[in-house]
Amino acid sequence: MEFVIICVLGSTSTTVVKTTTSWRTEHKAARTLGIIMGVFLICWLPFFLWYVITTLCGEPCDCPSVVVTVLFWIGYFNSALNPLIYAYFNRDFREAFKNTLQCVFPCFLRCCPPEPDNSKFM
Repeated sequence: MEFVIICVLGSTSTTVVKTTTSWRTEHKAARTLGIIMGVFLICWLPFFLWYVITTLCGEPCDCPSVVVTVLFWIGYFNSALNPLIYAYFNRDFREAFKNTLQCVFPCFLRCCPPEPDNSKFM
C-alpha cells in the first residue's frame, strides 16, 4: 500500500507530492551517507589529531615513526572500506561491484561448471 503526502510550500501554494517509497529511498541514502562519513571520521580522525597535536606541541611531542605510519594506514584503509560499504547498502552498486570483480578475478568468482552427466552413456 502506498500513501501520498502533500505539502503546501510558500504563498504560491506550490504542491509537492512525495510517495512513501521516495521517503524510504531518501532515508536509505541519508543512512548510507552517515555511515560513510562516520567511517571516514573513525579512520582519519586519529591522524588529524596527531598532526594538530604535534604541530602545536613541537619538538617535545616527538612521536615514533611507526605510530605515524600506522595512523596513515588507518586513514588509507578508509579507501578500502568505501566500496564494501556501498556494496553492502546499494543494490545497483553491489551488482556493478560483483561484475567488476568477476572481470578481474574470473576463475575465483565464477561458479564451477556442472560435471557432465555420463549416466546416459552407460
